[in-house]
Amino acid sequence: MNARSKGILTGVALVGAAAAVPAALAYIFLHPPRRFHRNTPKTALGLDYERVRLTTDDGLVLSAWHVPHPQARAKIILCHGYSANRESMLPYLEFLHRAGFEALLFDFRRHGWSEGNMASFGHNETKDLKAALSYFTGPAETLPLALLGESMGAAVALQVAAEVPDVRAVVADSAFARLDSAVRGRLSLALGDALARLMTPPTQAFGERLLGVSTRRIAPVEAAPKLSGRPTLLIHGDADGLIPLQNAFALQAACGEQTQLWVTPGIRHVKSVHDVDEYGERVVGFLEEALFGNL
Repeated sequence: MNARSKGILTGVALVGAAAAVPAALAYIFLHPPRRFHRNTPKTALGLDYERVRLTTDDGLVLSAWHVPHPQARAKIILCHGYSANRESMLPYLEFLHRAGFEALLFDFRRHGWSEGNMASFGHNETKDLKAALSYFTGPAETLPLALLGESMGAAVALQVAAEVPDVRAVVADSAFARLDSAVRGRLSLALGDALARLMTPPTQAFGERLLGVSTRRIAPVEAAPKLSGRPTLLIHGDADGLIPLQNAFALQAACGEQTQLWVTPGIRHVKSVHDVDEYGERVVGFLEEALFGNL
């Protein structure tokens, strides 16, 4: 084989590798490893619960915990983030149950014990939250309803609340404004900033091909104006390296005058609930005003 032929083959190999790596990354991100809960509301918090199954409009069965309250004043659905499961929402459940909230915690598709072959970073997950809403509400329901989510779950909560007037208030911790704004952050954490700059466009393109939707269309910021008039609390750490703080500013501007933004100094992605002492007090105070006061 002459030098020219070797050069051509080397070039072809490099082009193939350049295409294969972002395609593999996109596939991995859309098929996160399943993480199963080790604790339940009973083992972690001493709270009684029941295991329930939710069925989505597209036929998936989701696994969930219903945590009743003997003197419930309101209901809340807790939405976990990407590559997590409902166990990650137990710290929120602890202070919400003390405040009189009946709760529902569930695993999104392709997470935990729920069915589903592919995650979609908040696109099809809206169907999962709507299934939870169908289970938790009914024509005779009198208790006010709120949503609380973190990261992907926060983005889903904002999108669904915009469509469902029965949701009276939303707490969104570390939400992205548009999914494409979060892709670079996730690649930076995985690969480092320099390589992420090169890999983001092709990885995003392959991911969109697999999803069948543009990442720009997975956009809580576009749904947010429909929340105008309903209380919304945005929480974001200013040291969030995955979803930069600018996302929270964009969401605040889009949500309207009933929106509060709490920036937690020095806090990384979804760590406010663990690292900020007054977190539970602030969230419960917001929900008290939103559901029972005149916020």
